[in-house]
Amino acid sequence: MFKVGDTVRNITANVVGVVVETDGDTVYLEQSNGCEVDFAASTLVLENQFQAKHDAAVGADAGSHENDALYNAVISNLYPAIIEMGRASHVQIKSIPGVAPKNWDALSALQKLNAISEATAVPVKTWIDSNQPGAKTPMGKLQLSILAANAQKS
Repeated sequence: MFKVGDTVRNITANVVGVVVETDGDTVYLEQSNGCEVDFAASTLVLENQFQAKHDAAVGADAGSHENDALYNAVISNLYPAIIEMGRASHVQIKSIPGVAPKNWDALSALQKLNAISEATAVPVKTWIDSNQPGAKTPMGKLQLSILAANAQKS
C-alpha cells in the first residue's frame, strides 16, 4: 500500500502526484499544480518504479559498452536508405504517457541497430555477421536484397 509522501502515477490518466492521504482503497494525490485527485490504489504505481521500468538509458558501466565498437562498425557500413528504414520505424513506436521518447540521434549504436533490425526483419546478429570479412552473406548483398524486397512492397 502507498503511504503519505510517496510519488505515484496513474498510468491510464497520466497523472502523477504525491500521496497526501489514504482511505481504504482510495488514495488522494496532490499534483504539482496543487490540484487534488483520488484514485483506487489498484490503479496506481510508484513513480520511481514506473520510470525505472521504462528507462531506455544505456548504462555507464564498461559492460554496457564493451561491444560499442562492433555496433558502430555495423552502423557505419549501412546504406543511408537502410538507416532511414530504422529511423522511420523508431519514429512510429507508440509513446508511453509520461515517458519522454528519445530521438534517433540520442540512441546508442545498439539501439539504432535494434530499430533497424525491427524495420528490416533482420536479426541484429545477422547484421553483425554480415559485417565480418568473409561473411556468408556480405553486408552489401544483404542490404541490396532488403532494399529490393522493400521496393517490391511499394
